[in-house]
Amino acid sequence: MASPPLAIDDIPQIAWTATSGARMLSFNRTWREYVGRKRRSNATAASPEKRWWAAVHRDDRARGRQVLQSGLKSGAGFELELRLLRADGMYRWHRLFITPLDKVQRNGPVWLGICTDIDDYKRQGQIFAFLAQAGEELAESLDLQATLNRLLAIIVPEFGDWAAIDLFEDDDRLKTVAAIHADPKKTRLVKRLVGRYTHDRRYDPAIAAALRNGRPMVIHEVNVDLLEKVATRQLLEVIRELEPRSAVTIPLRTRGRTIGSLVAYWSQTPRQYSVADLPLFEELTKRAAVSIAHARLYEREREIAAEFQRAALPISLPQVPGMRFDGIYVPASDRELLGGDWYDALRLNDGRIVISVGDVAGSGLSAAVIMASMRQVIRGVAQVYADPIAMLDAADRTLKTEYPDMFVTAFVGVLDPVARTFVHASAGHPAPLLRDAAGAVMPLGTSGLPLGLRVRGETATTTTLPRSGLLIFYSDGLIEAERNVVRGFERLRAALARPEIANNPSPAGALYRALLKRGGNDDVVVLTLQLEAPQADDDDASGEDARRWAFDSKDAQRAHAARHSFVQALRDAGLRRKQVDAAELVFGELLGNVVRFAPGPVEIVLNWTHAAAPVLHVLDRGPGFTFAPKLPLDLLSERGRGLYIVWSLAEDCNVTLRHDGGAHARAVLATV
Repeated sequence: MASPPLAIDDIPQIAWTATSGARMLSFNRTWREYVGRKRRSNATAASPEKRWWAAVHRDDRARGRQVLQSGLKSGAGFELELRLLRADGMYRWHRLFITPLDKVQRNGPVWLGICTDIDDYKRQGQIFAFLAQAGEELAESLDLQATLNRLLAIIVPEFGDWAAIDLFEDDDRLKTVAAIHADPKKTRLVKRLVGRYTHDRRYDPAIAAALRNGRPMVIHEVNVDLLEKVATRQLLEVIRELEPRSAVTIPLRTRGRTIGSLVAYWSQTPRQYSVADLPLFEELTKRAAVSIAHARLYEREREIAAEFQRAALPISLPQVPGMRFDGIYVPASDRELLGGDWYDALRLNDGRIVISVGDVAGSGLSAAVIMASMRQVIRGVAQVYADPIAMLDAADRTLKTEYPDMFVTAFVGVLDPVARTFVHASAGHPAPLLRDAAGAVMPLGTSGLPLGLRVRGETATTTTLPRSGLLIFYSDGLIEAERNVVRGFERLRAALARPEIANNPSPAGALYRALLKRGGNDDVVVLTLQLEAPQADDDDASGEDARRWAFDSKDAQRAHAARHSFVQALRDAGLRRKQVDAAELVFGELLGNVVRFAPGPVEIVLNWTHAAAPVLHVLDRGPGFTFAPKLPLDLLSERGRGLYIVWSLAEDCNVTLRHDGGAHARAVLATV
C-alpha cells in the first residue's frame, strides 16, 4: 500500500482515499492510532479493504457496503454512519463524509473519506429520546426515570453530596441510569455519567459478584487511584472533578434478585459514611427496589405493546393514481398504557382496497394483542372474500371465542377504484365522513353493535364516490377530548368543511391539530382518502392506467374490436405469447358469459399499474350471478364450465353483485 499523502496524515480525523471502483488505497496516521499499531503489524498482509471492513461492526457491514458502493457510483459526495472498532475493543459511532477529488490518474485516488467520531452525540441522543418518550407515555407512578430521580432526591443533599443508580443490563454490565448532585455547578458533571458504563469492563464480573451477595459496602476513605483504575477511561476526568471522599454502595434487591445498586458519595461535605448509616439506606433501597422493578416490568410491557401497536399500522399506504391516502397515530398524552386503536388500508390483487379502523376497549398489552388479532382476521378474510359483513362477522366470532369479556368497535370498507364504489359496514364505530368538492359533509352509513356483542343479519351499505372529495376515518379519541361526543362530532364536521383542511397535503395531521391542539386523553388514529378528479372528461375515471371498452353485448363487431384491442395492449406491454393467449381466453369466456346470461350493456376494463398484475374487469347489467371455482356436475353443460376455465387460467378471480344491478367480474391475469 502506498504511503498516504501528507495532507491526509495532517487531518485530525480518520481519513482514507479510494478509487472510483471502491478500492481503498491508503489510510492516515489517525486511523493507525485508532485501531492500534499492534493490530496494524499483525495485519500487514491484509488489503486495506479487509482491514477497514474488519473494523466495521458486523451489524453495519452489509448496509455500509451497499451505501458506499452506490455512493461512489453516483459521482457525488455522500454521508454514511457506522461503528468502528477501536484498539481497546470498543465500537464507536462515526459519520463518514465521502467527497470526490479531481481525477489525477485512471486508477489513482479519486475519493476522500473523512470519519468524524459522533459516538457521544449518538449516545446522548438515545438517552434524550428515551426520556422524552417516558415523559409522554408513562404516568408518574410508573415512570422508571421519575422513580429513580425521586429516590436520589431523597438522598441528596441530606445523606450525600451526590448519588447515582446503576442497573444491570442484559449483558450483566452495570450502567448508570440516574445521577444527581447537590451543587448545581456540578450537575453537568454527574449528567455525564448517565447512560454510561462507569466501570471498566475488566472489573464488571467482580463488582457484579459483590453486589449479588446482597451485602452493602462502606468505604470510609475513597482511594482515588483505585477508583480511577476501576472507572472507564472516558470518565476519569469526571471522577477527578467530582472528588469523591467517602462512599456507600447498597445493592438494589427485589424478589431475591439483585437488579442494580445505589451509590452515594460525600465529596464537599466533611463527613464519612459508617456502618451506622446502613439501616437507613437498606430500608430506603428495599422500598425503592420494588418500585423500580414494577416500573421496569411496566416499561417492558409498554415496549411489547408498542411493538404490537406498530404492527397494527400499515408499513405503507396503497398508491392509487387519483386517490391519495394519509394516516397518523397519536398516543394518549396522559394514559398509563398504550391503547388498541388501529387503521389499515390493504390493496388486494384485483385492485380493490380494504380499509379498516378500530378501537379495542381497555389499554395495555392485552388491548394491543387483541387489536393485532382483529386486524389480522379482517386482512385474512379480505384475501378470500372481500365483503365487509363477512370480515366483521369473522372478527366478532374470533373475539367471542378467544376474548369473551372484551368488545371492539370497528369499521370496514371495500373501495373499488374501477367502479368508483365504496361498500362499508360498522360495528359500533364512529361513522366516517365524506366531504364533496362543494364542501358539504355527510356521514357514511349506520352503526351496528360492537364486535363481541354483534348479531347476525346486518347488511352493508354502498356509496358511490364523487369525482373529487375527501373521506376521513378516525377513532373516538378525536371527538371525545371534551367528554361531549356530539359537540366533538360537530367540531369535526366543521373542521372538515374548511378548504384549508381538505386541500392540505397532510389532511390527517391537519384535522388532528385542528381538534386536539394540546393532545387528548385517548389514543387517536386518523386515516384520510383524497379523491382527485381527472384532468379531462375523457380521462379514466378510476384514476388507474386503464383501457375501457363499452358496448352492447349483441354488437359482435365492437366486441371483436375490443378483444383485438385488449390483446394488442397486452402485447405492447411485453407479455409473452403464452400469457397473452391465456388472457385472451379469459376475456372470451367472461364476455361469452355476459352474452349468454346477461345480454345488454357491458363495460370491459383492463386495469394495470406498474406495481401490480393486470386485472380484467367485466361489468354487466344482467340479473347477477355467483362464482364457484369448480366444474359443473355435467361436464358437457354450458353453464359453469367457462367460469372454471377463467379460474384455472387467472391468478385470482371473483364476482360481486353491483349495488345498482348487474355483476362485476374481476380476473387477475398471469404475467409469468
